[in-house]
Amino acid sequence: MPAGFWIPWECGLTKKREILLIARQLGVAPREAAACCMEVWEWAQSQSVDGVVAGLTAQDVSGATGIPGAGEAMLIAGWILESEGGIQFPNWERFNARSAKARLMAAERKRRERDSVTRMSRMERDENATCHAHKRTRD
Repeated sequence: MPAGFWIPWECGLTKKREILLIARQLGVAPREAAACCMEVWEWAQSQSVDGVVAGLTAQDVSGATGIPGAGEAMLIAGWILESEGGIQFPNWERFNARSAKARLMAAERKRRERDSVTRMSRMERDENATCHAHKRTRD
């Protein structure tokens, strides 16, 4: 799967301070606020490679994503920064840059490999224990 077709959901996202601020601003539950942010980040990913979207404002983000107030709420929470030149998504490279996604995918692949080895080792251990136990009872 190409790196640009997904966005990581961080564990504990719905409990982050910023999400709680956004939820309060939008008048929604934290889960809904987190989903709104994911939609905004999805839109931003289609507009930017470095987290900067020239010429737009937080209000434009709300209009572009169809989520009234989302851009403004993310601005208040510090997850969107505005300047005369446009908007910026802070810490973009942590989750949305291709290198970050490659790193996250590699870590997940390694985790699966370790899990697979652990499962196989347990199965082999169980088989060996069963074989040895069977031999001992026959003696």
